Amino acid sequence: MGLFNLFNLLYHLFMIRTLPPADYGNLNSLVALFAIVSVPAGTVQTTVTRFFSSFRVQNQYRQAIELLQHFLLLMSIIDLSFLLLTVLGGSFLSSFLQISSRGLIILFGVSLVFAMVIPVPWGGLQGLQKFGLLTLNLIVNSGLKLALGVFFVFLGFGLWGAMGAIAVSYIITTILALFLVGVSLSKEKTAAGQEVSLKKPVSSSFSEVYHYSFSAGLVLLCFMVLTNIDLILVKHFFTPAEAGYYSIAQMVGKIILVLPIPVVTVMFPKLSSLEGRKRGMPSTLGKSLRIALFLCGGSILFCLLFPLPIVRLLSGKVYLECAPLIGMFSVNMALFSLTFILLYYHLSTPRRWFLYPLVFFTLMEAGLMILFHDTLNQVLMIVGIVAFCLFIINLYLAYRPYKGEGKKDLFRTG
Repeated sequence: MGLFNLFNLLYHLFMIRTLPPADYGNLNSLVALFAIVSVPAGTVQTTVTRFFSSFRVQNQYRQAIELLQHFLLLMSIIDLSFLLLTVLGGSFLSSFLQISSRGLIILFGVSLVFAMVIPVPWGGLQGLQKFGLLTLNLIVNSGLKLALGVFFVFLGFGLWGAMGAIAVSYIITTILALFLVGVSLSKEKTAAGQEVSLKKPVSSSFSEVYHYSFSAGLVLLCFMVLTNIDLILVKHFFTPAEAGYYSIAQMVGKIILVLPIPVVTVMFPKLSSLEGRKRGMPSTLGKSLRIALFLCGGSILFCLLFPLPIVRLLSGKVYLECAPLIGMFSVNMALFSLTFILLYYHLSTPRRWFLYPLVFFTLMEAGLMILFHDTLNQVLMIVGIVAFCLFIINLYLAYRPYKGEGKKDLFRTG
């Protein structure tokens, strides 16, 4: 996972240094939109991971295969719909994001097609706890994106080359991921022999799966909006140069944001397999938070002490406009990193009350930014307040016994 994050970081470092600030702002706004639009795919990965973990414990590999086939078909249909919308709405998107080339928007749509299929096999590998194969595929994905991005940009394709590298890397790794999960399922089923026949199957239909998908999708959508909407609105409300400076500073925050991803990758399937054994869950959550806090705390300290060297490291130049933003970005993204772990802890339980404050603060962040965006620091202050409130609320809900445990919850699953 460290290599995966390193290659992604190097990709952005190269683009920051090679592309003009305005072009990198265009690239980063497309990547942010990419993250938000691909939420359905992230929902599927979380759902497949959750149910594959249960199927694996109970040797129900036939159900696992059916689930995989079902979501591959579903995502293929969604993919075609998104591609059609991207082609038809290309002019609107290019105008809203102040990107002159409509062709870049179409290339963005092609990339999205494969990016929304690949989480299905990734979720299967994660649920089977094949972490080595999963990270191998992730490394190939980010490594190809880096190598092809450097190659295409050196050939003179610029922003087109940067986006083209993303598209090609997803095409190749989607094929590889499908092959790996197919081989893994076959080996697991052979090793288990006959499937265990349970009195009460984990899922006799897909209704439970879709109920869970709703909660997971809402979490991922809100989190993607919380951590990306600022970039899109800054691109819309501010000048291209200011948006470029904001994107460079945001890169530091995104590095901190991805630090707990390896923790969540391992924590979530283990918590899902612990469902019903409540004693082990708080202990696993506590270990995960301590690891993430150690990583984020050191990163914040470094960013506060050395903002200008960090800007030079990222961009190859000293943009003084970026320095005041880096410290605030580091704190904001560290809070969101810890919140991300807490959200996935909640998803491994049947309790869903945490969704109410999550939705509320997501809407509040977007609304406040639309109303108050006089300066970049003002935008960051809004993000920081929302991140702090969400972290405190989710930490409280994770360790507080729920009153009325037996009462029906609007978002309750299982």
